[in-house]
Amino acid sequence: MTRIAFAADLHVDAYGSRIDPETGVNARLIDFLNTTAWMADEAERRGAVALVVAGDFTERRHPAPWLVSLIRAALSGGPDRQVYLRGNHDGEIAGGSIVSVLDDGYDEHDETGRTGISRPRIEAIGFDLVLACIPYLDRHWLRAQPGMEKVPDAEVYRILGEQFLTVARGLYAEARADYPDAACVLVCHQTLAGAQMSETQQAFLGDLGLVVDARALAAIGFEGIVAGHLHRHQVVLEQPCPVLYPGSVERVDFGEEHEAKGFVIADVAPGRFEWEFVETPARPFVTIDCATGSDGSLVSLEGAIVRVLNMPPEVDAAAYRTNLEAEGAFEIVSMTKARVDAPEIAGGLSETLGPLEALSAYFVDDPDAEPLVALGRELLEAA
Repeated sequence: MTRIAFAADLHVDAYGSRIDPETGVNARLIDFLNTTAWMADEAERRGAVALVVAGDFTERRHPAPWLVSLIRAALSGGPDRQVYLRGNHDGEIAGGSIVSVLDDGYDEHDETGRTGISRPRIEAIGFDLVLACIPYLDRHWLRAQPGMEKVPDAEVYRILGEQFLTVARGLYAEARADYPDAACVLVCHQTLAGAQMSETQQAFLGDLGLVVDARALAAIGFEGIVAGHLHRHQVVLEQPCPVLYPGSVERVDFGEEHEAKGFVIADVAPGRFEWEFVETPARPFVTIDCATGSDGSLVSLEGAIVRVLNMPPEVDAAAYRTNLEAEGAFEIVSMTKARVDAPEIAGGLSETLGPLEALSAYFVDDPDAEPLVALGRELLEAA
């Protein structure tokens, strides 16, 4: 059996406003680098012969060289053999992206090296395992084909979904022809039918996008299917083969507050895909909602990113923040006070009253109310 590590959605970038005092760099960027390094080291420690990262290395579509260098260094403690797929955040320029920059070439003689993959292809891991790799596939290239310029988006995505399956079947056939005795695993960066994303990611991605038929993919014959793109670790299908998302290695926002973060270690052989989810030491997120009585006393704030909701108006926000920091909060990203309803004005007229009712209410304290209301009634009837 071949042991291999699968990770995805590193998203190494600046979040929040805290600055690391030692480096002068955004503190959360340092978090993501440290967690990425921990993941790579743990994959090596657990005996993985290769590490596959299924896309989205950073939020920046075209990252600066210094950031690429830091990501490369964070991954350097992992297995000598590494494979990188381009994700939707990994923007291309002239056919190249961060994965092609990280690619330092694969030396088949000693089976070491990093391989960046920007186009569908198969990639052998030794003689016993072949990866069928499909990087992020979007509608833009399909729009450029003759006759597709005015086709509705829904139709474009239907065609694209069919072509995704065609590509997957083609890669599987190629792998079986070239490596008949090897196991074959599909790795992609895409939304698969039946998978779930956080509310925040759903808001970011929207409702219109390519969703690939997971059951049709699983029926092709792969030993397993591992996808990047969705940050929530989840198993989409267990049969006829495991279809799963490792999820992101760190929490990006409060939409992922309660999600476990990590990567997957799998032992793969023909007809077998036995996997384990390995949780990373991702920084915790904690929501304190004063309206529900959740004051944070039941959870540890040590090292946590904190937000406070519905804080009573009379509470001193600065003092509250100081208390949270004293309890070990890493960063307080927001503090919102409870909405104060405007007091109901005594007296006045309700918009729900009819004309005569309003007239009577208006003159209720007037000593001449009765003749005035009678006169008003006559006027209303005349109108």
